[in-house]
Amino acid sequence: MLKVTNIGKRYGKFIALENINLEVADGEFLAIMGPSGSGKSTLINILGLLDQKYTGEYLLKDKSYKETNDNYLSKIRGDQLGFVFQNFKLLTTYSVYENIEVPLIYSKQKQTNKHALVEDVIKKVGLEGKEKNLPSELSGGQQQRVAIARAIVNRPNLIIADEPTGALDSKTSTEIMNIFTELNKTGTTIIMVTHDSEVADYAMRTVYIHDGHLYDDEKSVKK
Repeated sequence: MLKVTNIGKRYGKFIALENINLEVADGEFLAIMGPSGSGKSTLINILGLLDQKYTGEYLLKDKSYKETNDNYLSKIRGDQLGFVFQNFKLLTTYSVYENIEVPLIYSKQKQTNKHALVEDVIKKVGLEGKEKNLPSELSGGQQQRVAIARAIVNRPNLIIADEPTGALDSKTSTEIMNIFTELNKTGTTIIMVTHDSEVADYAMRTVYIHDGHLYDDEKSVKK
């Protein structure tokens, strides 16, 4: 699925990432754990093709997009990647259905196919009957379900989730993680950033990031 070789990232003199090496296989569910400021968000911005200004090499399905123009990058992100964020990032004046439909509009799916895809993911995340609701009319867990549905409606190869349960209570977190687990069982590759070890336990593998360095196990993290 993807391979990262000697990735580095600086902000002026500050080293955000240094010599990051990582491989993620097709169908894998990977958790990335680390404290605030460790480099987690910087790393997933690179993995999500949101940041091209880094050293080293990043291959997504054996292709490098480091020199790709913004328009084509947007297309690749829309077709191959799905994003889920801690604060949901829903369009507040759009209904549940309309929020989920947005990626399909940008990918120019046919209208008949578009409706079927939206209805399918609404069922997958358990939001039947909420299609016309605005985000403000939903609980946090329901809003995150909308965000997940939006992320998967284009049937992406890879989902990147940044603290997807960070704003949720423990019961709702479990429900959301069960959705991710079921998605992964269908072959979707998932990379999830979390600070919660119980959430990370849902993943097949966990790596740890600390002060811009990546480690395969927690005991290797520099204290």
